[in-house]
Amino acid sequence: MAEAPLPAAAALGGRLPLPTRVAWTFCSVPENIKNASWDTFVLFYYRQVLGLDGSLIALALALILVTDALVDPYVGSLSDGLRRAPLGRRHTLMSAAILPFGIGLAALFAPPDGLSQASLFAWLLGFGLLARVGISFYTVPAFAVGVELTRDPAERPLVVALRNVGATLGTMLVPILAFRLFFVPTAEHPRGQLDPGPYPGFGVTLAVFGMLAMSVAVAGTMRRIRSFEALESGRGPAEPQSSLVKLVRELRDAFRVTPNVRRILALSFLVFIINATLNTLTLYLTTYFWQLGPRETERLLVFSTVGTFVGLLVARWPMSRLEKKNLMVISILGYFGCALVAIALPLAGLAPAAASAALALLVVALRFAGGVCYGCYLVAAGTVTLDVSDEHEVNTGRPQQGLVMSFVFLGQQAAGAVAGVLAGVCLDVIDLPRGVPLEQMPQDKVSALAAFVCAIIVAGGSLLAVAIRRFEVSREKQARLTARLAALKAGRGG
Repeated sequence: MAEAPLPAAAALGGRLPLPTRVAWTFCSVPENIKNASWDTFVLFYYRQVLGLDGSLIALALALILVTDALVDPYVGSLSDGLRRAPLGRRHTLMSAAILPFGIGLAALFAPPDGLSQASLFAWLLGFGLLARVGISFYTVPAFAVGVELTRDPAERPLVVALRNVGATLGTMLVPILAFRLFFVPTAEHPRGQLDPGPYPGFGVTLAVFGMLAMSVAVAGTMRRIRSFEALESGRGPAEPQSSLVKLVRELRDAFRVTPNVRRILALSFLVFIINATLNTLTLYLTTYFWQLGPRETERLLVFSTVGTFVGLLVARWPMSRLEKKNLMVISILGYFGCALVAIALPLAGLAPAAASAALALLVVALRFAGGVCYGCYLVAAGTVTLDVSDEHEVNTGRPQQGLVMSFVFLGQQAAGAVAGVLAGVCLDVIDLPRGVPLEQMPQDKVSALAAFVCAIIVAGGSLLAVAIRRFEVSREKQARLTARLAALKAGRGG
């Protein structure tokens, strides 16, 4: 029997009950399990372990991510207009995505032995599409749930923080599982990530954790969102199902009516193109540039995420003193600055020697400090995205949180496609050898790879600071939007 709907006041605002907060925290775990495994391991596994040409990997990743980017706005529009779905417009899509995502992620790390280059390319393309497009039908409506959980301005930073706590837990889970349970050193493979044997079990384990987190998030947030949707149901006729014409019209209107929406797209693209390039090549840097062992590699990945968690916890303090976009500029430049220094100092010969404990400590400390900055950025940027969703609803008179949230993922997927092409082509241009022992890896080629990552950080970070400054957000503007949105909903209810 379905639970009774919440009262109207509880559905629209106020403090979230503890079970809803816990379930919402799990909401971002699956997306970030996918992100961490995809960014860190897929390129490395298919090129260095399986031997697929970097140009073919780049082509497969580009096709996957471009398709994913095109799907995201469609999913957002579909979720906004899916009025009569059995589990609600958000949770019906979220539930339907669980099994395809799990199958795709598990199979991605388990191609059959002896595949040709063409067959291996097809396997990566097919199951990569299933995993990434599958989870889009979960993540886009799930992020729209975050807008609808509460309209209370005091509660929204907590909603953003909890979402990113879940994201941090998902990101942290991947390296812990990877280097504690699967990629352990052996006599044949001192660097466990070069051993093909553990990858299938690794993929299945990540898929199971992701599917469990999706199930918890769906079950724990459904009652509150169904109550919110019940308030919307009497406000005019249901919108028609999403179509290509309707989607194009909504995209056009979003760009034209609310300029901050297109700024979200630009911001997401720039942040993630730097982040995706850095994450995709981190395992190359730890293996060949810094020459860290398995434990040090795990610490680097974990402490970067722990730093992000600390940043999420302390972000309310600088947010209470700085305008959100000023905090975004300071924190994101701090994040990428720490990543740059960790590569540039050894490249310039100003850091301890590769494979030394002192270098490992330096790199881990810089990644931790950068993670703190990134956590502050996530809370500020996430709150701005929620505010822009409100602004667009005020401007159009229609709730389109799914569409607005899809622009975050559109930018992310487009950036991932570009970063995948850049990384794959760069590895082929540099001609980084595959299947050779660490001591035989030419250091000039490793240094060229490190210089490439530095160039991406510097160029992208400069553009990013300019893009953030163009946002039109402020405390005063958001107060006016909140008041107008409350009046709009009161008028609809009447």
